[in-house]
Amino acid sequence: MWPTLYEIQTAAQPIGVHTYGLMILAAFCGAFILVHLRAQRIGLHPDRVIPLYVAAAVGGLLGGRILYALAVGSAEASARAGSTLELLWILISDPSWLFSSGGFAVYGGIIGGTLAVGATSHFLGILPWKLADIAAPAVLLGMGIGRFGCFFAGCCHGAEVPHFEPTMGLLPESFRGGQIWLSDEFPYMATEFASGNGGVSRLTDVPLYPTQLWAAFVLLALAAYLSWVWERRRFDGQIAALALILEPFYRITVEAFRADHRGYAFSWPVSEGLASWLPSGMTQAGASLGDGHMMGITTSQAIGIGSLLFGVAIFVLRRNAGVAEETPVSSGEEDFDDVPDAIL
Repeated sequence: MWPTLYEIQTAAQPIGVHTYGLMILAAFCGAFILVHLRAQRIGLHPDRVIPLYVAAAVGGLLGGRILYALAVGSAEASARAGSTLELLWILISDPSWLFSSGGFAVYGGIIGGTLAVGATSHFLGILPWKLADIAAPAVLLGMGIGRFGCFFAGCCHGAEVPHFEPTMGLLPESFRGGQIWLSDEFPYMATEFASGNGGVSRLTDVPLYPTQLWAAFVLLALAAYLSWVWERRRFDGQIAALALILEPFYRITVEAFRADHRGYAFSWPVSEGLASWLPSGMTQAGASLGDGHMMGITTSQAIGIGSLLFGVAIFVLRRNAGVAEETPVSSGEEDFDDVPDAIL
């Protein structure tokens, strides 16, 4: 839609300031600011969480890159393999597929960031459940902001909307990157990415389900809701559990309307008749849009199901834990020894 915000002319070649990267930076900043403000209220000096920001950024970027490469690379390897054993041999003997293409998986970023922050917080002696509760809304806030980056870049796009009759375009006709269409029928809004605009959408010049905008709206709404519940939480770990339970419902649903290459965790053939009844995105997660009628559980849907079950387990196991004492601190305090032992 608008992948390059600005180009800096150099002697060698122009350097683009990409909208996706700017939105990812804004996502990290928004999440860090929210954690920074909440940390003081639970008795954790804001300066003490600075190493956690570094861990979240490094772990998140690495995790997102690795999961994307695993999902896409393994799908491409599957297309080359004639059997499971041959697929395993390709993955072992030719690991270059892991770094053969660019991209980023949001769930991979969350997993990588969570592992890095968990290890760092353990090293610093920070109480994990209180940290998880202030981090959960911040993560959802960051994900919501980041989805605007997906919208501008054209990634994570929806499948083509069948029989869509637009009634009005929201963007001026002079804009050449694409259009946001409104309609009187479902899905009531569609996005269209123009070919040759520098974006990464594999479907151009046709109305698509606005999956990036759906995701941004739901994630920001969830972040606001969990921030409201945080003020009324009944036990430490409640907010983290709710985030793990609620977020997968949106992701599993939106995945059914996407048509970008994100790979399947499990897939199976379906008949043409059944495929016609399914949301078109359920059969368009593979490496090719023309690879027959295949559907399955995408990588993100599989992770989402596991996340939901994990969240339910946390909620059940910690529902009677209560909220540990919290003594707010001022950001002006410089001595970490003043932070209550209950929090460290």
